[in-house]
Amino acid sequence: MSLFTPVSGLLGGSMIGLSAATLLLGNGDILGASGICSSFALAPRKTLTEPSQQWKLAFMASFLVTVRLYMKYIDPEALEDPRLGTDPALPIVSPLGYVVSGFLVGFGTRLGNGCTTGHGICGLARLSKRSFVGVCSFMLTGILSATACSPTCPLSPYLRGDMSDAQFIYPTERTSLIGAVITAISVGVAIPAFLRPNRRENAASENSTESKEETMTQDRLSNNMRKLGPASLSASVFSIGLAISQMVKSFKIYGFLDFKRFSRGTWDPTLVCVMGGGFLMSWIGYQFVAGHTTVKNSNALSCPLAMKKSVGKFNVPTNKIIDANLIFGEAIFGLGWGIGGLCPGPALFLAGAGFPHLLFRWWPSFFVGSWLAQKIKDRQG
Repeated sequence: MSLFTPVSGLLGGSMIGLSAATLLLGNGDILGASGICSSFALAPRKTLTEPSQQWKLAFMASFLVTVRLYMKYIDPEALEDPRLGTDPALPIVSPLGYVVSGFLVGFGTRLGNGCTTGHGICGLARLSKRSFVGVCSFMLTGILSATACSPTCPLSPYLRGDMSDAQFIYPTERTSLIGAVITAISVGVAIPAFLRPNRRENAASENSTESKEETMTQDRLSNNMRKLGPASLSASVFSIGLAISQMVKSFKIYGFLDFKRFSRGTWDPTLVCVMGGGFLMSWIGYQFVAGHTTVKNSNALSCPLAMKKSVGKFNVPTNKIIDANLIFGEAIFGLGWGIGGLCPGPALFLAGAGFPHLLFRWWPSFFVGSWLAQKIKDRQG
């Protein structure tokens, strides 16, 4: 319990929940880290060119820029752990472990439609039974894989490294530069979305059918532009929340998921504080969304704050089906989470900071897993 950091966990988790609430109330969208990230690989043309999807460009650019600024000016040592390489009780993921973890997380989150943010922070906050089952699935297998992946496990020599591998975990000058280049590219791709003209075309008559259709079309385009600001703010708060909560450090995840630490007196329940803070702030956000309140609120919104009411709406999932894809998908995600100690949000933070295993192993495998899961779902119809 000496590693327990409840204050930073609760504060960081609350910021993650605030990020989810900002995206929900401002844009009407759900903070699903796995879905946002996988869209760049599964539907790149749509994500990059379709106006309704370009808030994701602003989100990604803002997230990565915040990572770089946070690591340079706020807390340059935020990702360091002095025990790494000296404490044999601290797991070190092998290169193959990162590949396996990334693949399982990508496959599982795509098949189950969510991760710790989508199902955990957002789904639980709206009291979704589907998300509750998903969270139980990935928590159970996450605990099993992290607890079982010990030195006595037959797969441990392949999934876990030794002390000599610790020197290859942190960014080098070259990988840090790669992270900076990726950030610069994301900003360059997002800028055109902010510069797109948003002028209403002259209508012949405000009362004509054609005029009303043109007005609604223009309002939709305007709403797409209006989404960029809340998305940018949400991403920035999200990245800072991940850093403050220390969820970007895999040892905090292992500290909770590895139940063998109970007997050693080193179990770390910080993740409970993070999820609790995130749940509370996200739940408060849903109390202002009509149709999703648990406390009666006559001021609940039927349209996101940044949207024009004529065409604005909340894109809250309505699927209530608890099926095999959900259960097995989230269970597979949990296995990868327990092996690598990473889910998509923290993994994106580390990639932006230039961590080599994330850049060259975890994320490429994640995208392959997401692609394969999507192919399976497409065949299912």
